[in-house]
Amino acid sequence: MRITRHNHRRQSAGFTLIELMVVIGLILIMFTVGIPTFAKAHNQRPMKVATEQLMEVLSTARAQAIVRGTTVELRMNPQEYTFDVSASGPSTELDQRVAEGSDTFKKGRFNMTLPDEIGIELLDVNYVPCKEEESATLKFFSNGTSQEFTVVIRSITGEYRKISVEPITARANYEILK
Repeated sequence: MRITRHNHRRQSAGFTLIELMVVIGLILIMFTVGIPTFAKAHNQRPMKVATEQLMEVLSTARAQAIVRGTTVELRMNPQEYTFDVSASGPSTELDQRVAEGSDTFKKGRFNMTLPDEIGIELLDVNYVPCKEEESATLKFFSNGTSQEFTVVIRSITGEYRKISVEPITARANYEILK
């Protein structure tokens, strides 16, 4: 006599309620873990933008001084958080376009305003504190040198960046302080 086994497979046409609840729970856990990371990255964006813009303005001023063969000034207004590059000497087409307020140059490499979330903690030109002054001027010379410059910017989230210009080479660099 032969005993036969019958395999009864249960075929499911969908998911059970428990399986759906487990998947939804896992998704909620992933979102809960990911939201603080996303928020932190989003809050760091203004500091990154401000640092990149300042570095670009400083390198543009240096390059313009060398290319033009004249002194180029970076005029700063610490109270309004603005930085403007202008050449001394005869006016050029570039200076006229900047003076006319062309949107390209207002938002471009020659003028900048720090984002609202960023403040100035320290601003020194030639080792003289200028943070409380109405304006300050940093000069870049045609031989590739400049005056000494240091600015420390801070964000509302407590980040600090120190941006400085080495006077012998007039090259800007930055470091993360906090």
